[in-house]
Amino acid sequence: MTGPEVLLLRPLWLAGLPLALVAGALVARRADGLGAWRAVIDADLLDAMRGRGWVSAPRNGAAPWLMSLAMALLLAGLAGPASRAPNAPVPRNTDRLMILLDLSPSMTEGGSLDDAQAALARLIDIEADRPTGLIVYAGESFLASVPTDDPGLVQGLIAVADRGTMPVAGTRPDRALTLARRALADAGARAPDVVLVSDGGGMGPEATEIARRMAAEGSRVSAIFVPEDAPPYGMPSASRTALAAVAEAGGGRVADATAPAGIDRLLPRRRDRQPDAPDLRALQYRDHGPWLAALALLPLAALFRRPST
Repeated sequence: MTGPEVLLLRPLWLAGLPLALVAGALVARRADGLGAWRAVIDADLLDAMRGRGWVSAPRNGAAPWLMSLAMALLLAGLAGPASRAPNAPVPRNTDRLMILLDLSPSMTEGGSLDDAQAALARLIDIEADRPTGLIVYAGESFLASVPTDDPGLVQGLIAVADRGTMPVAGTRPDRALTLARRALADAGARAPDVVLVSDGGGMGPEATEIARRMAAEGSRVSAIFVPEDAPPYGMPSASRTALAAVAEAGGGRVADATAPAGIDRLLPRRRDRQPDAPDLRALQYRDHGPWLAALALLPLAALFRRPST
């Protein structure tokens, strides 16, 4: 059985503890109750004044150490010793992932949709702790699923996607990016990832510009390139270069759907600043610092004790 978790919310205040102890030692060493009187009057006269009660030496025994103890307790309280609150709320994960799946004829009829589905199943398994959403697009874009904590739901939607899913032909990734941008803003995402899954069809300056804007807003646009087995007649060949240009503008990476190692490294984790927010720390932990700092009143009170005659 382990004890309660204890941590320091403001540990830098502990740097003052050695200074408090050194200050107490210096004051105790240099304390001389009648040092100032001895510097200005004769020793016999000083003894006579003490005998008549006109001069009394200040207490210099425990006073410096009491002051040092009070300062140490105050610094320890300011360091914020805290324990995790038993009923602390669990923050909602705002690290969203939005998948944009190209279902244009070049993808569904080119014999490569199976590779895309397998790559996405692997990616969702890796990112299973993140709310994941799905947008499917061809000539138009549709929000198939808002970001959800159930990865199986999104995997199921991807698994049943085929050539009959989209009612409109063509390929407009710029519209899919615009829809993802709006959906992530509505979901309150802080630092989301967007993954384009495509053979590179339709990637033009519009998609590149939207990806650049999303990167400036905190999103990261990456891509999974899906090579074609046999391009349909009359359709342009797959273009990894065009897809890479969009991912570069979005601050992300490109991986091949047929390369599992690349899928594993596609989305390196970014530092989550959310747990460091002071308001969230106040909800997660009980700060015992004020009680510890209040103990400093005890040695301070002893300093004001009336001297005995």
